[in-house]
Amino acid sequence: MVNGETGGAQRWGALLGVLQRGYVDALLRGAENEAERIVREAIDAGVPEPTINDEVIAPAMRVIGDLWAQGAITVADEHLATHITTRVLALQREVFRVARRRAQSTVLLMALEGEQHVLGLEMAASILGHAGFRVVMLGADVPLAAIAPAVDRHRPAVVGFTATMPGTGQRLQAAIDAVREAAPTIGVIAGGAAPPASLASVAGVSVCRHVGDAVETTDALLHRARLN
Repeated sequence: MVNGETGGAQRWGALLGVLQRGYVDALLRGAENEAERIVREAIDAGVPEPTINDEVIAPAMRVIGDLWAQGAITVADEHLATHITTRVLALQREVFRVARRRAQSTVLLMALEGEQHVLGLEMAASILGHAGFRVVMLGADVPLAAIAPAVDRHRPAVVGFTATMPGTGQRLQAAIDAVREAAPTIGVIAGGAAPPASLASVAGVSVCRHVGDAVETTDALLHRARLN
């Protein structure tokens, strides 16, 4: 184990011990969902992938191997534990792959000139940040003329607008045009209660009515961009 990983193990020492014991228990009970939950808890706590492998999964599998060698569990139990761990490792690799991709993507969030209601936008910023995206928040009342320079400066992968009033909702198309002026293929999210439903038919634009859908909507726009 390299020095950085050793330091990580020391940093999360108590948590890793609890997770390792929980992971062993999940394997012995054949509880795949619980094993996945334990590894997700480690990921959510910021534990790096190598540390999870070295301090939770590998020691747990050694315990399973020792129990099988001692005759305390059957070969079927050992095979089930191996199967669960293989599935968990695949899940873990995918979670970290998505996190690395998101970390390379900037999401630029703003409310148009005249729009002062940004609580939903702040919530979206928090959700996206916790999901791993780099979030740049411009906040309320951003003039139309400032949009293209902001896109040019921050080079986002996705731009998100909020519109809670009919007036700002009607100006969203002009805002999208300003984004396209700086970056023709960039993905755009129109959030809040006021975006016209017709925007959903505009290429590269997603209408997001619920803050909880922000990560899924952003991921979908990024996936579309990679396919183009």
